[in-house]
Amino acid sequence: MLSILALAAGCDKPKQASGDDTPVPPSFDVATKPPLVFQAFGTLDSTRLVPVAVIINGSVKPIELPGADWRRLDSAYFQPGTEYPVYRDGQPAGTVVVTRRMWEPDSEPLYELPGCREARPMAAVTLKTRVALDPAFEFLSLSVAGGSAPTKSQAPRELDAAVRAVAVMALRTEGLDSADIDTASFSARAINMAGGSRATLVANQVDANAGDTGPGAGHTTHFLVLGDDADGTGYKVTYQHLESGEARLVEFQRLLDHLDLTGDGTDEIFVESWRYASTNDLLVLTRSNGKWRESLRVPQKWCLKQR
Repeated sequence: MLSILALAAGCDKPKQASGDDTPVPPSFDVATKPPLVFQAFGTLDSTRLVPVAVIINGSVKPIELPGADWRRLDSAYFQPGTEYPVYRDGQPAGTVVVTRRMWEPDSEPLYELPGCREARPMAAVTLKTRVALDPAFEFLSLSVAGGSAPTKSQAPRELDAAVRAVAVMALRTEGLDSADIDTASFSARAINMAGGSRATLVANQVDANAGDTGPGAGHTTHFLVLGDDADGTGYKVTYQHLESGEARLVEFQRLLDHLDLTGDGTDEIFVESWRYASTNDLLVLTRSNGKWRESLRVPQKWCLKQR
């Protein structure tokens, strides 16, 4: 689960970079309680809820707040007993109930980071779901009920072959071919993104060892490729992130989940991005003119103020 497990460990996470104490202009007024996007993650024994974005005027925006406003956010959204819906693969998947906020009166913070004076708030929650769970899991969550989930889309009968064909289209633009698909690292899936449209195909190749001569060493070929058939003439590449080179320099991406956050009938796609021995970014992809484009990139800086 990459950084999710490291974050769940809290105090075991390495020292994070953070800005100075210069006040940050707030991106919204916490008192107005706009819809927040959360990520729920962890294990059944230790589930956490962390804010990752805000929805302002129908658009997904980063959360930028001065220190005092982070505490106001914690108080406004993470009161014990508050219940929020969670989503998996664009569908309602249950709820989480807050059991403890980040900064309780006369108590230590829920978690701390080495060398960090104040960390991004998160809440301890109890997950209620009928979805089959892995030992470590993650969901998207909203502070308000989300838009209606897309109806089930038609996926190709031979899914793996169709997804590989889309991946090869992207590989050939970089002078690569099917020989650069590593079966052990390659995954193929179809996701329902909009009502009445064919499924979006997802080709993702992530080398678990991040290099052919050891972690972060040697060569790797990585890609996240999306394909759509918008006009019934066949699948075409609608998004590609493809890097082939030294593993320590490659930016990796993986699909986290998707959900219609803005109510326009088409889901947004959440992607996790990272480099070897570095912190992660959260990306949001939106569809525009038939293509998926990066509309938001938020560095996942958990330390708000260094000591």
